[in-house]
Amino acid sequence: MFTRLHHVGLVVRRLEDGLAFWQDALGLHVSKQATVADQGVKAALLPIGRSEIELLEPIDPAGGVAKFLEKRGEGLHHVCFETPDVTSELERARAAGFPLIDEKPRAGLAGTICFLHPKGTRGVLVEFATPPPGETHHVSAGRGGLALAEVTARSRDASGAAELFATRLGLERAGTDGVRLGGVRLHFLADDAAAEALAGIVLEVNDPAAVRAALAGHTPLADGDGIRLDPARCHGVPLAIRPGA
Repeated sequence: MFTRLHHVGLVVRRLEDGLAFWQDALGLHVSKQATVADQGVKAALLPIGRSEIELLEPIDPAGGVAKFLEKRGEGLHHVCFETPDVTSELERARAAGFPLIDEKPRAGLAGTICFLHPKGTRGVLVEFATPPPGETHHVSAGRGGLALAEVTARSRDASGAAELFATRLGLERAGTDGVRLGGVRLHFLADDAAAEALAGIVLEVNDPAAVRAALAGHTPLADGDGIRLDPARCHGVPLAIRPGA
């Protein structure tokens, strides 16, 4: 059983630069920060509404995150689903035929973790995590009352991707092309031309004016009732911000 979308992982060249955007410009607060040697990263978690943002700076040139940065540049890396029993969920995924990166759980910044291989999850790198005993998620609203509302992913078969995540991973269906977990939607965008991969995130905000003012130096662009940022201005992440419902 999964309880929430724990975090979205973002790769940055320098952790300090990533924090300058998410912490200084958007007003989030670091809840946890550490060097995770076996993953070859310096990492930080920043709560945002129901979920968190995880920033990853590679420190091992031979590590997977460093190779991702070299190949794709800064940007979206993975999504993490929280579960009270990561071992059971890993075994369930193995029994369902998902290809695995981790044959057994290991320690990570989010707690006890494991990763599924993206070739079995429509190009989306998926992490499972069980936080340490007694650790409680403290909701952080950020500047203007921000919350993570949606993660998007490109797919050559959007409805099929949603069906896979709903039937084989047990997430709630959200329309024909999406699933939902803990109030956050994972939305698959039909795209026959591009590689299947994570494609963007959407934040909701209670005070749009406060966020526009805070991001004035990042040249926000009008996007319906909300705004969007050029990925180059937020470390490779296609980012949209819209008024909360």
